[in-house]
Amino acid sequence: MPKSLTDDGDVLERLTWPTMQAYISKYEILWQMHVEPLRDPGSIDLREGIDPDFELFAMNHYSAYVNLVRAREKIEVKSDDLGFAEEIWAQLQRTVEVAIKQAEAFADVYADVTKKKSRVRTDKLRGLESSIKEYRNILHEPIQASVKTADGVRLIPRRESLQKYKRWTDVMYRRNEADFVPVDTELRADFNRVCGILQGFWADIERESQNILGSNKYLARRRLGRTTTSTVYNPLSASATSNVAVIVSQDSWRK
Repeated sequence: MPKSLTDDGDVLERLTWPTMQAYISKYEILWQMHVEPLRDPGSIDLREGIDPDFELFAMNHYSAYVNLVRAREKIEVKSDDLGFAEEIWAQLQRTVEVAIKQAEAFADVYADVTKKKSRVRTDKLRGLESSIKEYRNILHEPIQASVKTADGVRLIPRRESLQKYKRWTDVMYRRNEADFVPVDTELRADFNRVCGILQGFWADIERESQNILGSNKYLARRRLGRTTTSTVYNPLSASATSNVAVIVSQDSWRK
């Protein structure tokens, strides 16, 4: 019986998979195929000396998951009253960026084993990256002014209107209400878009994997490495999920 994230994932995966499974069920399937077999027996640590392409695949697969989990948590608790939502969009963008790197690692393994080019495409991921970047790029600008309605809903300019509202006074005195949308609505829509496109992307890798899983060359590469007791920090170990982010309170004018 295949191992499961609920029983055999790291601390973060075990805690969050019951919720995240509804969004990205294919994550576990690829973990079972290409990541879990890289572990030391009876451990969540990767073996020493594993194949570099497999390691890159595993690192980027897990990184996509962590960023999605963190983004969802911040959306659900309305971190900082969503006054710094661009930081959440940055995590969504990083999710997409590492997924593209995961595709590159898989393509290298696939080409080596089959002598053919993988049919896994990243077009949708790259388009999504460009779309999310419009909000994420606010990180590189002065703090984006936002609006709060009488009932406490925070609003932000729509993507197509961002350039109109670079100055705080434009938001304060010259805004068109039709140009604004609830931050929560935009974040949830983008989170769901990322999950949906990731599901399709990982389904493509699952499909292409059927061409290599039984290959002796693939299995030999996946078996590389030796069992060892890790004595260094490993981001895939349980201790990696105990990090606590310090949230700085917002300036009063943004409340």
